[in-house]
Amino acid sequence: MPTSLTLQDSRFFINGQPTYVGRTWFGHSVEGLLFNSRMIQAIFDDECPETREVWAYPDTGKWDPDRNTDEFCAALTNYRRHGLLAFTLGLQGGGSVYTPGIYDRYRNSAFDADGEIKPAYWNRLARVLRAADEAGMVAIVSAFYWVEGCKIADRALTEHILIRTAERLLETGHRNLIFELANEVGAHWKNPFTIAETAGLIRKVQSVERDGRRLLVGCSLFPKVGDIPPEDWLEAEDVTLPHGNDHTAGQLREKIRAIKATAAYRKRPRPIVVNEDGIFIDNLDAALAEGASWGLYHQGWGSGNKDQRMDWRTWPRESDYAKLSGFQTLPVNWSINDPWKKAFFDRVREITGGL
Repeated sequence: MPTSLTLQDSRFFINGQPTYVGRTWFGHSVEGLLFNSRMIQAIFDDECPETREVWAYPDTGKWDPDRNTDEFCAALTNYRRHGLLAFTLGLQGGGSVYTPGIYDRYRNSAFDADGEIKPAYWNRLARVLRAADEAGMVAIVSAFYWVEGCKIADRALTEHILIRTAERLLETGHRNLIFELANEVGAHWKNPFTIAETAGLIRKVQSVERDGRRLLVGCSLFPKVGDIPPEDWLEAEDVTLPHGNDHTAGQLREKIRAIKATAAYRKRPRPIVVNEDGIFIDNLDAALAEGASWGLYHQGWGSGNKDQRMDWRTWPRESDYAKLSGFQTLPVNWSINDPWKKAFFDRVREITGGL
């Protein structure tokens, strides 16, 4: 059966039934939530010859974008057996290695100079969307990532990319999609669009219809502790997508409460989906206690990245494919193969009963 995602106030429904129907966890309702994971590199490729082989698989010595996508698709049924119902993938991916000379040179964007999706990227995306549909899962498709999106200074091109991407997603016929316009729009952004422009772009994408149907649309804000989107943004979007990076469990709870206290949320409750946070399960528990969905963000060793709660510079990237950690530093082993992945998926299965 095709997977159809709908909303009823703050709850998600799949194929007419609330997710995790009847489930509770220490007195907190799980019904209607959407446990998820950031799998942003699922259709990654690199068009820069000087950096492309940085992502080479240790067992072959070569980078292979089709292998990356195929192995991700093959892992979905196991994720779902653990109770995971959604993932975020990016049309411009996300940070893999943050070392200067790599991070500022690699080229991963699904969009050509005219704002159309490149055929090879579309092929990989179509495979992922089909696999998610067959697995009974939801795909959160994120359009822009700052390192690539900042190169787009033409507002007409920005709007064209978002509109055309929405049109093409609708043309697939898949009904298991959420469209995230960009990953972490921040006060430092000038391109491809600013915080002040976000609400208007959300509404323009929502106006794109096919056979009377449109996409569910949201956008994520840079995760500064205490910051939430402005009222016009919250009023426009269908799903609120806060990020919890660098937040303690208490700070994440306060962020979710602040969103719920806004006039826009009180007027129209909607699902709150933390679709990027970290590896710490106390934040999952905090989100659940506040009635919000939570998503794993597991960078992995060898990225050259450090945040407030984890230093991924401690160890180099693993040289054994079977031991590759994380879901973001490339190349990715998409299996549940390290302690943090196991802790997350075990907790989701414990909460949801598995599916």
